Amino acid sequence: MVFTPWMQDLTALKNQIIGIVPFSYAAADRFQAARDHQDETQLLRALFDDNRIAFRFRMLELLNAHSLKTQGDRNFSMIYLVSERMPPEHRRRLEEIVSDVPGVRIVALPQMPLADAVRRAFEQVIDPQAEHVSLFRLDDDDALAVDFVGSLRRRARRLINAGLIQKPTVLSSTRGVYWKNDGKGRSQLIDICDRVPLSMGYTIVSPRDEIGHHYLKGHRDAAMFYPCFIDPSRIMYVRSVHGDNDGGISNLNRGQVLAPDRARQILRRRFDLDADLLLAPEGALAGKAFSQRAS
Repeated sequence: MVFTPWMQDLTALKNQIIGIVPFSYAAADRFQAARDHQDETQLLRALFDDNRIAFRFRMLELLNAHSLKTQGDRNFSMIYLVSERMPPEHRRRLEEIVSDVPGVRIVALPQMPLADAVRRAFEQVIDPQAEHVSLFRLDDDDALAVDFVGSLRRRARRLINAGLIQKPTVLSSTRGVYWKNDGKGRSQLIDICDRVPLSMGYTIVSPRDEIGHHYLKGHRDAAMFYPCFIDPSRIMYVRSVHGDNDGGISNLNRGQVLAPDRARQILRRRFDLDADLLLAPEGALAGKAFSQRAS
């Protein structure tokens, strides 16, 4: 029997794509805020400080949720992982912002180690009939290119059909734009390519009977534990760099600062974003970014 492209598309339907965004989840580990505040009540107070949460909501709205709403391929599920003790007014605001994200589901869990929470959240959404699952993660203040899901589906399909997904395997795009905001109204957009898998859209493609989960191994150490396919060829993410970043920042001195006209072209075409808004931030984005770290 001839294996037609139409049959290949049917094979692709058996690969379920699911993303996850931890949004001010009160994890017992991993995040700097959890190290600064051992008591859960104090941690929640810090996470939902009025100034901090307003800043995170604005970043979520501007970058994260916008990039997911504008995906060309809308056949995916998206989890927002939150604390079961998230204040009701913030839960309502989150629901408003993400209401048009494809396949959206808000999962509220009690405090536990982050790896356990992510596993439990994914398990609520994984289809038991799927033969493969592609799980990706994204921070609430970053964005993915409008063709991220479609590109992920095509790349995963080729690897699955070639018999290369026999165990959890990482797919990562390492080229993107860093939005550096110094909190004083001075911003730059920098074209950067990293050497290792990154958190923005960090994807693990797995057979259904052996699913790899995020946060069990750090994404920068992925090549020590998983087969990895890394694509540096296209700009696939925006990472925001500001005073409330939890992880370290790398590569800023190795990238190429984009001229305004080039930045406008790239951000409009790849992310449906207005570069001028990022280069001349408005309101809270132009002021101090509020750190989670204890003073």
